[in-house]
Amino acid sequence: MKVMKIIVCTFWLMLLVQPALAAGTLTFSSIQGSINCLISERVVREAYQRMGFEVIVKQFPAKRALVSSNEGKTDGELQRIPGINKKYPNLIMVPVPVNTLDGIVYTREGALSVNGWQSLKPYKIGIRRGIKFSEKGTMGMDRSFVNTNDELFSLLKMGKVDLVVISRVNGLNMSRRLNIAGIKALDQPIESYPLYHYLHQKNKHLVPQLTAVLENMEKEGVIKKIREQYLVELTR
Repeated sequence: MKVMKIIVCTFWLMLLVQPALAAGTLTFSSIQGSINCLISERVVREAYQRMGFEVIVKQFPAKRALVSSNEGKTDGELQRIPGINKKYPNLIMVPVPVNTLDGIVYTREGALSVNGWQSLKPYKIGIRRGIKFSEKGTMGMDRSFVNTNDELFSLLKMGKVDLVVISRVNGLNMSRRLNIAGIKALDQPIESYPLYHYLHQKNKHLVPQLTAVLENMEKEGVIKKIREQYLVELTR
């Protein structure tokens, strides 16, 4: 009889624990080739792990990533700047930053004065298609669009543009990997943005819990630690 009670108790305990261990799997769109997204991925994975979810990240060209998440083909967008849901209304911004984006100008050696977006107006500018912070900041200027960061730095190397705009983390990765002589980053970011995780509206029921989890991670210093650790790895 005692053994039977133990078996019954164990059975009910398994039922109680199982949902927390297997809440499900969520798939998020991400920008192909973005190192900054890899930082956000670590943060988002940690948050959902605390909620009992597994996370799959699918990489797309930047614009297609947003289209896929907005249409509900994925469960949301890994990271984007605030306000992206104005154009993609099916996406809900989770109101705790998961990362930071510093927009950096890279140029060839030589004098170039930059102080805010409007100071870029006299120059030929290279930006990556679908990267909303640089598309918005350079609106109405002389721009060349490409699909990858490699193409972006190729434009600069060949002198087809005077400068390119890219996130600091992606720029560091490209500089280290390509080691192109005569190309430098300007010291100060042209602008800095918080980056947020977005859920498709079909998952809106997850927003309150996810917000609370991310707030706790922020208070614990976990989000900052993940970013700083990745930056150390990147500069080794």
